[in-house]
Amino acid sequence: MQTFLRNLRAELFVKMQRILDTHGDIHRNNRARLRIAVVAGESSGDLLGSQLILALKQRLPHAEFFGIAGPKMQAAGCSSIVPMEKLAVRGYLEVIRHLPELLRIRRQLKQQLLSDKPDLFIGIDAPDFNFGLEKSLKQAGIPTIHYVGPSVWAWRSERLKKIGQCVSHMLLLFPFEEKIYQDARIPATYVGHPLAEIFPEEPNQAAVRETLEISPQSAVFTLLPGSRQSEVEMLATLFVETAKKLSERYPNALFLVPFITRETRLLFEQEIWKQGAQELPFRLMFGHAHEAMQAADVILLASGTATLEAMMSRQPMVVTYRLSPLTYRMVKRKLRLPYVSLPNVLAGQFIVPELLQDDATADNLVQAISNLYDDKRLAARLSQRFADLHLSLRCGAAERAADAVCSVLGART
Repeated sequence: MQTFLRNLRAELFVKMQRILDTHGDIHRNNRARLRIAVVAGESSGDLLGSQLILALKQRLPHAEFFGIAGPKMQAAGCSSIVPMEKLAVRGYLEVIRHLPELLRIRRQLKQQLLSDKPDLFIGIDAPDFNFGLEKSLKQAGIPTIHYVGPSVWAWRSERLKKIGQCVSHMLLLFPFEEKIYQDARIPATYVGHPLAEIFPEEPNQAAVRETLEISPQSAVFTLLPGSRQSEVEMLATLFVETAKKLSERYPNALFLVPFITRETRLLFEQEIWKQGAQELPFRLMFGHAHEAMQAADVILLASGTATLEAMMSRQPMVVTYRLSPLTYRMVKRKLRLPYVSLPNVLAGQFIVPELLQDDATADNLVQAISNLYDDKRLAARLSQRFADLHLSLRCGAAERAADAVCSVLGART
């Protein structure tokens, strides 16, 4: 009898072990099948997405990432179904021109995601593209996270109702946004801005200039006409005209012009030749935008995320932008703030010049740039103000965003 019981216990132990092993295999396979769809629409979203993916891989090593990704997200391990550049369109008329293709891409992606249901969808910026997609996915029971709250604090605050229908959780870059979403009863987490972690607290301009082999005697002007082709098409003429006039005023001028795509660089090169400005000291660069900003005496740039990067480089800047006249009139009516650039929004006042639309002329830009270049005390005061704003956004954004994502996944399981 004792032998029988021992054999029975042994047999039960083996069966239990098999059950546990099988359960473990299922659990491991479930973890292996954790699939997260991610869609980014431009270079700034590509950076945010790459940092978030890397942080998530530390917590979810078996997760698979796919969607619409730029080069940084792809390098972090996200497979891209469609080139990200297809989504990089700005302005009402510009969007209308590309609308059939954008709708086709979104429709095909929605069908694929609804058919192959991922565990989570993360839309990074690109609200006009992502919100419609997120609404369909949320209605189908797929949790949706939107990373980067649209600027409802600046214009079109009526979008909050739509956002609540589309988004399970918002990840916010700026501290003043959290209360807005709380009041609208939309789950949201302020995570800080990942760019604040990338830029050093004390940029070393001399070291950067040495690395870029720039003479100490040069007057360095960094030009950033935008990351989208539509932006460069709109601003290239203005930027080249401004460079020509600056070169007349400052014979020791050097113009650093970083690009992220061959297409945008080609557009700018064509404008240089069109204006007969090929003898000007342009240095066209692939990438290295942060280094170009830190090396600058003054930065001229299109309004957008790049203004935040320029602020963190601690160098004086002039912000400009142009849209088609109809698009500008439509946008202007909806503005809630007197300024558009992020440094001014964060400061709550004008601390950097903004020359927009009809005010965006080469003469006006040259005067604004010269004021900042010639007044070193003003430049120093701006640098200190930029430092304070920079540090206020430095709080481990990618890690906090990854924690929020895991909380949403945990709530689902």
